[in-house]
Amino acid sequence: MRTMEFEEEQAEGEGAQTEPGSAGTADSTSTIEGTGTARPSGRRLSRRWIAGGAVVAVIAAGLALGGEIEDRRAADRLVAAPGGLSPWFAEPPQELWSLDTPGGRLVSGGAAGLVLLDRETVSRVDLGTGDLEWSREVGTDLECGTDVGWRAAVDQDDPLVCLSGTDDREVTVLDGDGNALGELPLDDFLSTGADVAPGPAGSVVLAERVGEPSDAAPETTVSVQTTNSSEDVVVPVGRGVQVSVVDATTGAVRWEHEVDFVLPGDAVGDCVARFSDEEGVESHTVDVESLTVRYAGGVVQVSGCGVRSLFSADGVQLQAPGDASIGVVPVTSGGFVSIAGDVETTNALDDDGTVRWESPGRYLYPGSTDGSALEVSLLSSDGRLVAVDPRDGRQLWTADIPAEQVLVQAGEQVVVTSYLYRWALDPTTGQTLWETEAGYGDRFSAGSFTDGSRLIEVTMRGDQSTDGTRLTAHELRTGQEAWVVDGLSDLGWFAAIDGALLQVGEGTVTRWG
Repeated sequence: MRTMEFEEEQAEGEGAQTEPGSAGTADSTSTIEGTGTARPSGRRLSRRWIAGGAVVAVIAAGLALGGEIEDRRAADRLVAAPGGLSPWFAEPPQELWSLDTPGGRLVSGGAAGLVLLDRETVSRVDLGTGDLEWSREVGTDLECGTDVGWRAAVDQDDPLVCLSGTDDREVTVLDGDGNALGELPLDDFLSTGADVAPGPAGSVVLAERVGEPSDAAPETTVSVQTTNSSEDVVVPVGRGVQVSVVDATTGAVRWEHEVDFVLPGDAVGDCVARFSDEEGVESHTVDVESLTVRYAGGVVQVSGCGVRSLFSADGVQLQAPGDASIGVVPVTSGGFVSIAGDVETTNALDDDGTVRWESPGRYLYPGSTDGSALEVSLLSSDGRLVAVDPRDGRQLWTADIPAEQVLVQAGEQVVVTSYLYRWALDPTTGQTLWETEAGYGDRFSAGSFTDGSRLIEVTMRGDQSTDGTRLTAHELRTGQEAWVVDGLSDLGWFAAIDGALLQVGEGTVTRWG
């Protein structure tokens, strides 16, 4: 503990000697030792108040600093969360800037933020001004980052991984300032028919057919629907696939798995390629070597005849060929969820791929969050909203609400919607906090975002796709409508990157704020 010393300054006449009992002796506020409890003099009391005030000031400053640090952390969590926006003012948003990108493609580039790919050049878009902050020539046939709009985009600290070249594929790794962290030729990793894509955390993911078809496995017959009829086609046994994730800077293999070929059964899957001629007549061919791989939404996705499967970024197999689940998504509470079966069932998976719990109903992925821990998982089951504990699947509460989407899930409320209504609920009890009707003419919700205090919803208008798009803000605490912006073009979609609300279309991007 820090101590403070004070130099005592004598008052006028303080140094004079006095006789006991005279005017110069201690007054009635003090007593002779043994005759009572002495009280401090006014001067000493004043000094103690000064010292105590300094301690209080230090404590208050520490609390203020701690509060400022926590506020900064909460703001960082907000803009890194799905659909998280930097706090807005109370006025309706305006178009801050617009950038035309004819022939270009916009991607989310981790530490590089919003990135424009144009011919052989990679450029970072300054979210504050819309200007190109830096540009770097990389190569032809560019493929970088992930598509703008994926809810679980690349981590904000991840470097930007770019693939280039037609015959001689090469990977280039860039930091947020456009500096090259490394380059790696892929000739030694790719075989004929192999596929490659930017992967997680500065890596590339590769997939290639390996081995020989199994003689023990029989071929299968599947039904292919054509324009006017269906036709039975024979799918022979194909080869398995090896999936690898390689460090894009060092070339070190982080993990690899071999996926066995599984005949598709009644489903055509990826085994039949369809074609149409100029007159619209359809034809098809069987392709048991079809294969693509990509990394999106926090999951490595392998597609191809008999080998469709999913892996976590760490190499855990989350879905094997023949698995009936309709996809797997990571959740902020940890692990993953998948939906399977004709009667919808939600499976929660741990990070190692084991099933943590299973529950009837369809998991409702929150369109946006404020970055706080989510205490409940919400399911839609038989026209009711069901809340379960994300750790063990234990049912916490139910509500007679036919929810179709979770618009925002924050610390103190969760907002769900059906075709006609929105409801805000207490996530711990299920109690309705407020409800509103959907705006007149709104066809459906096409996106939701939050700045921590408001829900910002994108809705499609009218009966036709040309009727435009509407932005509406509601106060999360009360449900009161804060503002409405009508007449926005529907030629594009809305996405949040680094706290900025962007409208991305073919050849253009606009920031609202």
